[in-house]
Amino acid sequence: MKQAVSHNMKPYLFIVVMALGLSACVSIDVPELPDTDIPEAWTSPLSEAAEVWPTLLWWENFQDGELNTIVQSVKQNNLDLQNNRRNLEAAQIALREAGFNLLPVPTVRIGTGALYTDNFGAAELDNSPSSPVDLTGSFTYNDILSKPATFEGAVADYQSRRAQVANAALNTLGTAASTYFQILLIRDQIKAAQQNLENAEAIGDITQARVDAGVVVPINALQQQIAIEQQRTNIRSLQQNELSALSSLALILGRSVQEFDIAGDTLEDILIPTLRPGIPSELLRRRPDLVQAEAELQRAAVQVELSRLNFFPSISLTGSANASSTSLSELLSAPDTVINLGVNVSQLLLDNGARQRGLEQSRLTLENALNSYRRAVLSAFNEIEVLLSNIQLLEELAVVAQRQLAQAEESFRLAEVRYAEGVADYQTVLTAQNTLFFQRTALLNNKIQQLNSMVGFYQALGGGWDADDETTMSIASE
Repeated sequence: MKQAVSHNMKPYLFIVVMALGLSACVSIDVPELPDTDIPEAWTSPLSEAAEVWPTLLWWENFQDGELNTIVQSVKQNNLDLQNNRRNLEAAQIALREAGFNLLPVPTVRIGTGALYTDNFGAAELDNSPSSPVDLTGSFTYNDILSKPATFEGAVADYQSRRAQVANAALNTLGTAASTYFQILLIRDQIKAAQQNLENAEAIGDITQARVDAGVVVPINALQQQIAIEQQRTNIRSLQQNELSALSSLALILGRSVQEFDIAGDTLEDILIPTLRPGIPSELLRRRPDLVQAEAELQRAAVQVELSRLNFFPSISLTGSANASSTSLSELLSAPDTVINLGVNVSQLLLDNGARQRGLEQSRLTLENALNSYRRAVLSAFNEIEVLLSNIQLLEELAVVAQRQLAQAEESFRLAEVRYAEGVADYQTVLTAQNTLFFQRTALLNNKIQQLNSMVGFYQALGGGWDADDETTMSIASE
């Protein structure tokens, strides 16, 4: 067996080792948040309980079976979430491709020669045993110094996409839950409006009877008839609102509103869960939008590093090995082998300051990315503080609204009796009636506000997502 090497390989091996060593030492300097941006604890009294974060099944805390079924259906059938899952799979493939790009690109070829002749129109194919068999392997390894930084940029891209998908899923599930609650609220409002209509019609009958008896003037009956028509119009408007909300929920479920409905008809049985946030600093890895903003910061830092590496030489390696023989058996046992190894080192000497300008631009972009990240973090902490305070306020107002509704119902009952007995005038009954209508609406509004605040609170806390847990992938993953 004969072997030939094109040159002494020691200088090349030294350059290879040096290049790989330099590339392994590349570190990306990512700016950190000031300590003052992250509070040590929440200021709301609601945060005094144990440190608790929502789970990925946060909607189950409302203890409503139909809501659980709806959310599961949204996760499976929502068209946007399906696209997001495919986008995330594509991002995973892109990240694996970036990992392979850290390695040299190898190629292997095997072939044999055959002689083809044409003897005055008679074609012949000489496929004799002496035809050479070649096996060639080669590799290329370009831009060695920048490859680690490029890979870090690919990781940041993937983390950004993963967080983006999780945030979209969290918003979609939150919208589905709020829309479901809205439908139940409208149905409660319809029932309250029907009660208001019955009360108004009862007062109308009494008023008309007193007008017929000449006890009161006809204007009272006309005013009450207006109140009755207002309630009938209100019911028709609420029914239209119900259809609109059903259509919105059907779209989220990937369905047509035709023949679509839900079984629930009241907010009364929906439990308002209690939840306390954990340590504020943990929010940075639990909220997808914050993780996405941090990934954008990392990507900007990578660009600074790549701009800095432009000042270093560009190092590329190429290598090949060719083995040939007259037969396949000899190719495997005793081939003629030639090995070549090449190193290319190039350095840009003059560029009229283009590299320096590119570096300055990258640094400015990094500073902007840091400010954007800080703004997102500060906004998130402020949002949770407001939500905590709002939840506490709504809990207190719920007690007041319930008490005021009971008082309004009793006031209307007394006014109706006294009016029927001729003791109270029409204005007293009208005032009591309007107060009752208002208090019924106020109690329902308080309940929907509490539910929506809890949905918003779950979203503000990240909905159970954790950037450090790859098993979560996206909130809508199955």
